[in-house]
Amino acid sequence: LDVDRGRIEREVPFPQLGEIFDPTWSPDGRRVAFVSLVGGLMDLFIYDLQSGALKRMTDDAFAELRPAWSPDGRKIAFVTDRFTTRLEDLATGDYRLAVLDVDSGDIRPLPGFERAKNIDPQWSDDGKSLYFISDRNGISNVYRLQVDDGQMYQVTDLLTG
Repeated sequence: LDVDRGRIEREVPFPQLGEIFDPTWSPDGRRVAFVSLVGGLMDLFIYDLQSGALKRMTDDAFAELRPAWSPDGRKIAFVTDRFTTRLEDLATGDYRLAVLDVDSGDIRPLPGFERAKNIDPQWSDDGKSLYFISDRNGISNVYRLQVDDGQMYQVTDLLTG
């Protein structure tokens, strides 16, 4: 979209996908990560604008939401229920933070608060911390997670959500 001229530069259809949510540009502007609803499931995708390649990064029964690129473009933090949902008895779990290695596709959980919704990850400029929102005590506040050692710090102390 050319905002100044008010016209669409290029339209990219994805007929094989359902609704698309949470698009986010890679730091170099070459790729877009997003979540799409496919067959009733929310999975994470990356679209390469130069090559036109669409890569499905997750393909399972767990929900993935709110992708956020690391400043170096090598990782994507996102929200998922994959570490807390029990598929065998359909017990939906809490949302947790995870990091996807873009090259390998490996996903690892990040520390978060038990029995809480941990959402909306955003990387610090240096890529060493993630800021996120958690309702761990019933009120949504911003926290900072140091990715290397798992230390967490409360950033805000709101009285209401």
